[in-house]
Amino acid sequence: MNTVFALWTALYSAFLLWLRRGMQNIVHQDRQKPFSSVQQPISIIIAARNEMHNLPKLLASLALLNYPLDKYELILVNDHSEDGSKEFLDSQAVCPNLQVIHFYTESPGLVGKKATIQQGINAATNDVLAFTDADCIVPPTWLSEINRSMDAGTDYLLSYSVLKSRPEGSLYRLKNFERSAYYALAAAGLYYRIPFTSSACNMVYRKRVFLQSGGFEGIGHLASGDDDLLLMKMMPHIRKAAYNPNLTAQVVSIDGTDRLKHHHTNIRRASKFLVHPWWLKALSAFVFAYFCMFYLGLFKTIRGRFNKLIIISLLIKTATEFWFSYSHLKQIERSKLIVLYPIQILIFPAQFIYYALRGSLGKYRWK
Repeated sequence: MNTVFALWTALYSAFLLWLRRGMQNIVHQDRQKPFSSVQQPISIIIAARNEMHNLPKLLASLALLNYPLDKYELILVNDHSEDGSKEFLDSQAVCPNLQVIHFYTESPGLVGKKATIQQGINAATNDVLAFTDADCIVPPTWLSEINRSMDAGTDYLLSYSVLKSRPEGSLYRLKNFERSAYYALAAAGLYYRIPFTSSACNMVYRKRVFLQSGGFEGIGHLASGDDDLLLMKMMPHIRKAAYNPNLTAQVVSIDGTDRLKHHHTNIRRASKFLVHPWWLKALSAFVFAYFCMFYLGLFKTIRGRFNKLIIISLLIKTATEFWFSYSHLKQIERSKLIVLYPIQILIFPAQFIYYALRGSLGKYRWK
């Protein structure tokens, strides 16, 4: 076991270094792009289902966008809401260019959020489609940053989103540390054209690419995957992808305090393992097995059964993870969160193992 753990540590550490290289390069590419004097037309698409408690904050932030009103359209699709959202949206006047679509029917072959998003895409008149969620707050500079990053040769853009429990609250520190690692993985995947993952709350793609890829065809029956599974479909048609971690492009995602909801959200995300391509399943299985070996090696060391190979492996793992984590936290200007690494080194593998097993059952509660 000691030799196997050492070999897998070498592979795991090399993988993290490779990811760091991709993440650093794609961020560097984006920051070399100048602000353009040409403001391209953008369609903002938002799906909302029973989000009455979040809509006022969302619309208030959208009303402050520093982008010409005639250069963007705002399409909000009300997805079968029963909490007063319909009445609120019909009466609101905060966003003068807001187009509301009340979606209370069904779309053949599409379920959940995908059916709702499809309604927005069908209504969009622009090629550049920007997406966020109803429980988010966008910065005034959001569209300006999208305009800069989505240059003429770029077809897909992912930007960071930071988690808060409530709009005026502080960061979910541990969850944002973990979130940063997944965004770093997504950023590196975009650089290498290997779509590991993505996030729908702050992404942009061209309508032309969506249509060329067949849109949600083949994945429309799944309750999730409007971000990462769609990216996997679109990647062969994407000329170039970009990642923008700047504070001026970051949206705030209001995660709430409902622990049961968080639990089911994690299960839903992990359940997509069942439909992932073989290479991503193999990578997930490798990480799963390695984390199991990590706990076994750590347990042996704590029990006083010292082995030089295991100790060296643990040190290499720690150093590589620390450097990888700090590099991306610095990119998103949250470097102080690195103080949480001693906690995350212990709890993140356990969470990964648990939700990998729980997600394989495929049972969760969703809206």
